[in-house]
Amino acid sequence: LSTHEWPRLNRSHVMFGGLTHSAAVGLGQRLVDLTPEPLQRVFLCDSGSVSVEVAIKMALQYWRARGVAGRNRLLTVRGGYHGDTFGAMAVCDPVNGMHAEMFSGSLTQHLFAPRPRPKFHEECTDADVADLARLLEEKCDEVAAVIIEPIVQGAGGMHFYSPDYLRRVRELCNRSGALLILDCIATGFGRTGKLFACEHAGISPDIMCVGKALTGGYMTLGATLATAEVA
Repeated sequence: LSTHEWPRLNRSHVMFGGLTHSAAVGLGQRLVDLTPEPLQRVFLCDSGSVSVEVAIKMALQYWRARGVAGRNRLLTVRGGYHGDTFGAMAVCDPVNGMHAEMFSGSLTQHLFAPRPRPKFHEECTDADVADLARLLEEKCDEVAAVIIEPIVQGAGGMHFYSPDYLRRVRELCNRSGALLILDCIATGFGRTGKLFACEHAGISPDIMCVGKALTGGYMTLGATLATAEVA
């Protein structure tokens, strides 16, 4: 798309700095309308990685605001990729991830369960989530949130897993009180056959990250959505 063809878009690239404008308000409302109903608040940012950073900070701040000390770690699964900024790198695969060798000693140490085993059309058994459930139970007082790519681990080898697994993760978070962050940056806006991948499982997160197809590559932009309670 050229500047000549899209003059209005090129005039709308304005930093926020505590301000807002009609285009941002309209986009925020559109995202609220499109995403699962509990997500009612939108934080716009400049990339997918930054939207993950925002999500992590939201989760930590949520527990601090409630006066709960110590819930300052994330739980995730092996094989994941969430971005190349420092907070996001810390929840990428700690062994085979692209940042693991160079930065592992400098990153916050989070908790990792095995990558989801059941394939897309398979049911999830108790054994499939046993390690995740054990970590949530044993580290309940430490875990602020579970962060996971819904249905597809993209950079982790296009690994498709069962929607039933994702439903189980939602149930485990409900039971433990941990927030659920869904990284929909690579899977959002129709890329898995549903508008958002979590729709395959019929669940909604507490915090959702979007990017990539949000602008169709026209400009860098990300967004973090949250429930009213988290925000």
